Amino acid sequence: MRSLFFLFLLIFFSIMSPPSSARNQIVYFESKDVELKGVIRVLKFPGAPNYESIRNGDEDETGGYLILNHPIDINLKSNTQNENDEPVKNVKFIQLMIHNENDWKKIKEGNYVHVMGTLLAAQTGHHHARILIRINKINILSKEKIDIRKYDVSDEDRQFLKYQHLQN
Repeated sequence: MRSLFFLFLLIFFSIMSPPSSARNQIVYFESKDVELKGVIRVLKFPGAPNYESIRNGDEDETGGYLILNHPIDINLKSNTQNENDEPVKNVKFIQLMIHNENDWKKIKEGNYVHVMGTLLAAQTGHHHARILIRINKINILSKEKIDIRKYDVSDEDRQFLKYQHLQN
C-alpha cells in the first residue's frame, strides 16, 4: 500500500512539474555577451519633461525593441557587486541600445534578428522596458514580413509597459 502511494506521488509530480524544455533560458547581467533571437518592434514612447504624452509636449522617444522567441530569466553572477541589478524573471521584451550607425539600418519593424550584447536593468525614465541590451552585433535573419501578433510579451513585461504610456 505504501509503495502504491509513493508511485502515485511520483506520477503526480512528474505530470505537474513543467518539462525541462519549458524552463526559461538563464542569462546574466553585464558579465558577458548574450545571444538572443526575436522580432524587431519600433515603438514610440513619451520622454522628457513629463513622460506622459507627446501630443502634450513631451519629447518623442522612438526606438527599437526586441520581442524574444522565448522568455529569459536574468540573474547576477555571484561575484557581481552592481546594486542596480536584481534578478528579473520571464523577460520577452527588451529595449535595444544601439551605438553603431550601421546597426540602426537593421532596426526595421518585423525584421527577425539575432543580437549579441550585454544586458542591463532599466534605471531611468528613458528606459521603456524592464531590460535593455547594449548591442555589440546584430544580424538580420529574415526580412520577410513576420506576423507580429504571434510575438507577445510576458505578463511581467505587460505590467511594466502599463506605466510607459505607449504612443503607437
